[in-house]
Amino acid sequence: MQLKQYFILGICLALFNLPLIAQQDRIVSDAVYAEKIYLQTDRDHYLKETTIWFKALVLNNIDHKPSERSGVLHVDLIDPEHQIISHKLLKIVNGSGHNYFDLPRQISEGLYQIRAYTQWNRNFGQDFMYSKYINVHPKSSNNEEIITNVEIVKKKEGDFLKAIIQPEKLDSLQGRKIFVGLNFDGNKTDSIQLKKNNDRFVLDYELLDDPSFVSIELFTENGFNANRTVSLEKEKIDLQFLPESGKMLTDHKNVLGIKALDFKGYGRYTEGIILDEDLDSITSFKTNDLGMGMIIFQPQKNKDYIAKITNTEGKVATYKVPKAVEKGATLSVRKTGNRIGFIATTTQTTDSLKIRCSFRGLNMFYIKGKITNGQFKTFVSSDKFPSGINCFTLLDANQNPVAERLFFNDLSKDAISIEVMGDQKEYHAREKTNLSIAVKDKNGNPVEAEFSVLSIANDHLRNSYKKRNSILPYFYLTSELRGEIEDPGFYFNRDDAYRFRDIDVLLLTQGWRNYKYDTTAVSFDFNVEPILTIEGRVKSALFQKPKENVEMSLMSFGDTPILQTSKTDSLGYFYFNIDNLQDNSNEVVIQSKKNGSKRNFDVELIPNEPPSISFQERLKIEKPDSVYSEIIKHERQNMQKINSYEIAEGITELDEVVLEAYDMTEERQKTADLAGKPDVVIKGSDIQEKEKGWSYGLYSVLLFNFPEDIQIQRDIQEPGAALRAKVMSGAGVTIMMIDGIVVNNLNYPLIPNIPPSEVKSVEIIRFANNFSRLYTEAYPYANPLEIPPQGDVIAIYTHGKKGIFGAQKPKGILRTSVNGFATSKTFYQPNYQNKDRLESEEPDLRTVIYWNPQVKHTGETPAEISFYNPDDVKEVLVIIEVITENGQIGYKEFLYPVKDRDKVISN
Repeated sequence: MQLKQYFILGICLALFNLPLIAQQDRIVSDAVYAEKIYLQTDRDHYLKETTIWFKALVLNNIDHKPSERSGVLHVDLIDPEHQIISHKLLKIVNGSGHNYFDLPRQISEGLYQIRAYTQWNRNFGQDFMYSKYINVHPKSSNNEEIITNVEIVKKKEGDFLKAIIQPEKLDSLQGRKIFVGLNFDGNKTDSIQLKKNNDRFVLDYELLDDPSFVSIELFTENGFNANRTVSLEKEKIDLQFLPESGKMLTDHKNVLGIKALDFKGYGRYTEGIILDEDLDSITSFKTNDLGMGMIIFQPQKNKDYIAKITNTEGKVATYKVPKAVEKGATLSVRKTGNRIGFIATTTQTTDSLKIRCSFRGLNMFYIKGKITNGQFKTFVSSDKFPSGINCFTLLDANQNPVAERLFFNDLSKDAISIEVMGDQKEYHAREKTNLSIAVKDKNGNPVEAEFSVLSIANDHLRNSYKKRNSILPYFYLTSELRGEIEDPGFYFNRDDAYRFRDIDVLLLTQGWRNYKYDTTAVSFDFNVEPILTIEGRVKSALFQKPKENVEMSLMSFGDTPILQTSKTDSLGYFYFNIDNLQDNSNEVVIQSKKNGSKRNFDVELIPNEPPSISFQERLKIEKPDSVYSEIIKHERQNMQKINSYEIAEGITELDEVVLEAYDMTEERQKTADLAGKPDVVIKGSDIQEKEKGWSYGLYSVLLFNFPEDIQIQRDIQEPGAALRAKVMSGAGVTIMMIDGIVVNNLNYPLIPNIPPSEVKSVEIIRFANNFSRLYTEAYPYANPLEIPPQGDVIAIYTHGKKGIFGAQKPKGILRTSVNGFATSKTFYQPNYQNKDRLESEEPDLRTVIYWNPQVKHTGETPAEISFYNPDDVKEVLVIIEVITENGQIGYKEFLYPVKDRDKVISN
């Protein structure tokens, strides 16, 4: 821990020019040692078969300089069922990296989470893992047309959830029954089967509780699915009262924050009044457009107070105001001009009070003052505090915190500037745009910096970009507060005269109880990861005891061959450096020797278990605004135009060829009787033909050669993170059968290593018959209420009917695959220098026009970028996000008009 202490001490002295305080007093929260991680994505809404482009930054928490701790960033794409569907390892150089996720055709629609973390930041829990949500939409159809009229109907028997479901709009061949899954408030689940009644499907489900929202998911018999999440409390307002420093004192003036949230958790403008217990009006209040406001309130001793508001339906709602206390302390903070004022109030008998001033977990200094009539007041120049969220904590005589206030200090005079210059005032479709970009300090001098450039068609996207969590609000605001902050960019609009008031109200209503730097004790269980390594262990085959001083060798046979040697330590562990490996699934062989000869050891890799997933279910609730629907409508129209052009030009996709030739053996008949006939048959001879020298078992062959049918992934729900096989384009849940017998889930870890030579065939049954029964056999201890109504089966048949317990693996040698760094791909943009291409009728309807995540600005000369404008766009928005070596952060938007292509002059 000493190195970390010297690191922080050096930063605090250099960055803030602070007086020397004992190091043990300098650290307020161990979170000061954390890194901040940020991902910039090209947008928040995507159609299937598109690409998510992203840039990653990993910075020091305290000064926002590029981190030197971590050279590896883990990035996950998590589906609505909380499963990791893609995992990327990014090589981080000078604090940055970039990559992408491709969204396949078979991906489910819905709300997805992108999560990023370093191994080091796992020490600090979810607080310092980056997370954002994106929406994936189908190319056609709208769930709102399929699942409609969702409401609660009151009957004599109780409350019932009703909805009309029209699966024919999703699946024209749908039969007379459908399966519906229900999820209430993100935790309670149920599933039912509906049959057509009077030529339609009607959901009529009795509610035993009082849920706030419900997710309804439709499964048709032919494998199509749709979902919709709706609120069941659309008019309910959650009105919260939040005293400035945690409590109100009777007979004293208190600042009381007010926060009004709607059914989705979004702020809503609200007006109301405060009344005492005699129903006499005390004061009125109003919030801003984000539902936040404040009042000065002096509660009297032994009196209760209520608030009343009127909702959109004209109904009056009543809320209790928190009860004031007779004894305690408060801390009020206000900025006046260039000074920050402090008012500390206490009912205790004491001569003085002390305010601790901290910043991102680091104690800067103390303010001490004498008490007069229960208060002390003082002013401090704002220049004494760093830019960003400062934490002021009132301490009693025993140094115990008694009140706390967060305050945002804005030192905009120290900000960097970004200058963008185009070579023309306006452009035409398919004409090249040339931009010069320079980064300068407050004195106008060039600054060395790295920045990203994103150009988008502004016509349909700009409103959604206004509410994005861009680089400035993320690093200065949302990265330091728990919970969702609605419209974070709202607080960094320098043209808004009220932004200081609004950000102060935000911290008043959200910050005081959600500050991330309140962790005083962290168990540092995860080491820094400056390079990519793999870790393993060697044990004796017979007694499973760790083997020390075993000679280990690693060989890689990919594009970057590797040969390394190592020795096990006293606990049998070994480590290999794979920092130069690229791509997922690098095939490696790890061998063990003792005294120069091979031994019968067990060699295993230590799995890097992913962190637990925290998914905000409430965010799935549909949005009433039309911003996102306009974006998707525009994208779909563009897709239709492109398809129309391809059809007119005779460009078509080849249909999938299905061959049917099936020998019904006794084992296959058992499977067919239970689950049905297969949709896909992979012959054992084909599996063996694909087997390579490095293959370590059946799953390694399936993983590399049959990805369209079977996905091999780690099961994050099970201890040990065993490999699991999942059917692609199926119902989502897969169980295994071998030789006509359902495999108990406890034996699933034995399946990956079945030798391919033992396999007669691997067969896929999508939407298997009798799935609930099959699932119960595979998971005998499953909760009956959680058994999925639909699922898939992978049936494996072995020569000689040896089954699962015939699997063998060699001793002393491990053939496996390891993940290297994800490789990037080039962002596509057309080149219209060619006259034939320029005059082509093929539509250019790009929404994301240009993406360059790592542009360098190194000296006096501005950086130059260029790209061609698409068709059918009136404005292009260029977004630039900057980070300097010294931790300065900048953001710039540049907008220019685009005219029709018929006026293009070829250049």
